[in-house]
Amino acid sequence: MSSSKERQRTRGEIACAECRRSVFLVLDIGLIVPILVPCSTCVKRGCSMLCPNGTMPPGKGSRFVGVAEEYLRHKAAKLEERMRSLEDALAILQVNTSTQPHPLLTKMRSTEEADSGSSVNTTPTTAESDLHGLIDALGSLYLDGDPQSGAACFFGPSGGSEVRTRLFPETLSSLTETQEIEVDYLPSYISNLDRAFPFTPSGLHKEHIREMIESYLPEIQRAVSLCETFLKSLSWVFQIVTRQQIIDHLIPLIYRPGIKSLERPRYGPHDLALLFSVLALGALVDPALPPYNAEARHYQRVARAALCLQSIFSERSVVTLKALHLMSMYFGMSGIESNAELCYSFLNLSAQAALQVSSEPHDPSRWGFEGREAYERRSYFWALFSQTLWQSLATGRPPVIMPAVVDCQIPSDFDEATYQSQELPIEFGNWSSQFTMECLAPVIEVAQAAKPPNYQTILELDRKIREFPMPVFPDPTHFDHAPRGMRNFGRSCYKELTLLFLHRGFFAQAMGDFPSDPIRSPVGRSFMVVYQCANTMITATIDQFKLQPVICSRVWRIWSFAFSAAVVVGTVAIRRLGIKLNPDPFEQLEKACSLFRDAAQICSRAKIALVSFE
Repeated sequence: MSSSKERQRTRGEIACAECRRSVFLVLDIGLIVPILVPCSTCVKRGCSMLCPNGTMPPGKGSRFVGVAEEYLRHKAAKLEERMRSLEDALAILQVNTSTQPHPLLTKMRSTEEADSGSSVNTTPTTAESDLHGLIDALGSLYLDGDPQSGAACFFGPSGGSEVRTRLFPETLSSLTETQEIEVDYLPSYISNLDRAFPFTPSGLHKEHIREMIESYLPEIQRAVSLCETFLKSLSWVFQIVTRQQIIDHLIPLIYRPGIKSLERPRYGPHDLALLFSVLALGALVDPALPPYNAEARHYQRVARAALCLQSIFSERSVVTLKALHLMSMYFGMSGIESNAELCYSFLNLSAQAALQVSSEPHDPSRWGFEGREAYERRSYFWALFSQTLWQSLATGRPPVIMPAVVDCQIPSDFDEATYQSQELPIEFGNWSSQFTMECLAPVIEVAQAAKPPNYQTILELDRKIREFPMPVFPDPTHFDHAPRGMRNFGRSCYKELTLLFLHRGFFAQAMGDFPSDPIRSPVGRSFMVVYQCANTMITATIDQFKLQPVICSRVWRIWSFAFSAAVVVGTVAIRRLGIKLNPDPFEQLEKACSLFRDAAQICSRAKIALVSFE
């Protein structure tokens, strides 16, 4: 039916479609009679809703309007979808200009409510509340038993699907063969200290216990080898300790030559804990050892005992922060899923101590530090601060160190050139610190805000992240291929990860509101950003796992982020959207499943994730 005839029927110039079909109205040729809309015939027949352009299907029973029920339902659904689109667009414009809902988006009382004198309900409509529905969620809270005394575990709204599995630990017990082996080969003094962590028992024979702990140190050649392995395999993540600190200073100090000295040692229990923590991580990523090996667990237990010889609450130092930080990394890479909460707790404990130790989070120059000491304090603070922010995004929990309290200077290019000359290259150098302050910290404030921001703020942050310049990194050919490749992998995913966390809530919103075509959503741009970033993450992880399977399989964060990306692609694939995407979601999902299937042979975290896909 042509649009011109529909307009004529609407103006009443020609008979309505149902009357013409039924031949109920006959006009003389050339005679134009104005007709009311709806026409009297359709009103009498009870099908005024169809007038002037709708028709009832022909056949028996067509005299009753019930025959047109399917047509009316279809038409109402189309009108409702159009109305929802307009309401969403209006809601976005309104939140950018006012904190109050638009008058047109409030529920108006029905005729019945008006007759009974009930008050007007000013609650926002479903469309408006759904606009921030998912990113305004409270998160997930798991309660084990009694709400007052039972165990509880919380993940905020920005915490991805990879952390939801931790809410149900009973489902994970059969998925991993890696278990913590508690043995009693250590003397009771050391075992008791290990179990008492993080507290320091009273009445300790500290000197005697310190000597016992030192007896568990490996030969100096083995210690140096494990420290080198640690620096080469994990320095691309964050530089917590330097070669000069651990190999040039701490090992010669602890492995003092000659017979037992009568002098008081010039190092403390926390220095011992720091060395044992480095040894534990070095053994954990040693390609010559099996994953999650007993040697790494042994060093970790001794490290905790050494840390408890001196109170971490009243006698802590920068060394204490670093030891706790390294222990956090160990628990995250230990292969035991229940240790993930220990990873979170130890990193938070390190950040809490940083707020009370020396200059952190203020600049060291305020306290008279200069030269190498000032550089190392600044460099470590930004490594700690950045990692707490990434952990905050991954878990949906607020960070310990809030960006507003930070005034520590970012190390300059001159300082890096001066004091990093003999060290392995830092992953991003001071670029990482700049990006953390200018891009990552604002994303944290948006993701953890009690009240979700308007969408314009999200788009402005998106633009800022994309426009943040990537520096040109030299390719240091005098270092091993493995750390250089891992650094390149980290650089290729840094911005994509930030954008994925920024837009992920709106991605879910677009999928929920427009399941057949999320691009049509008012936040459809977030759908495309998250999908593209997820594909970049999957492709980069596949390529890097082919090059460095051993290191990749033992760095747990790689698989957490890859799982987040795979969940995005899988969600798009199973919805069977009515749009064509590049790359194809089914092909990418199959690649992701193949990646986790291969990695599951040597990585417990990938093995757990694989169950979710299959």
